[in-house]
Amino acid sequence: MQQLKTVTLSAVIGLLGVMPLAAQANDDLATMGQFLTLMEDYFGIIESTHSIAASAEKSAILQMQKLKELYDDRGETARVIPIYRKVLENSTNQAIRSAATLLLSEALQETGRTDDAAKLLVQGLTENVQIANNQ
Repeated sequence: MQQLKTVTLSAVIGLLGVMPLAAQANDDLATMGQFLTLMEDYFGIIESTHSIAASAEKSAILQMQKLKELYDDRGETARVIPIYRKVLENSTNQAIRSAATLLLSEALQETGRTDDAAKLLVQGLTENVQIANNQ
């Protein structure tokens, strides 16, 4: 019986000695997994940024969105209205025009000009439907 207790006690002590190592290994693996996930996300951001930067169309749309965010944060939403109107006057690119129409209508709505926003959206819708029908 004494021998069984000694073997059991030795086994428990042995397991206790291994458990911290196993726990440390699991912690290390978890940390490495988190690092790899973070790096994967980081490279995804780089890839997305490159994709946007390599396209004038995508860059223009992102820049319009960022301008709106900037002016919204400053409480000056109305200041983007003439910028978006100028984009609509000067651009023939339909993706840029559609984004400008949506962002301009949102700015008009936020500044209390809901009738102007609705009119602009109807114009944009009409333009897009005509283009879609001609494709």
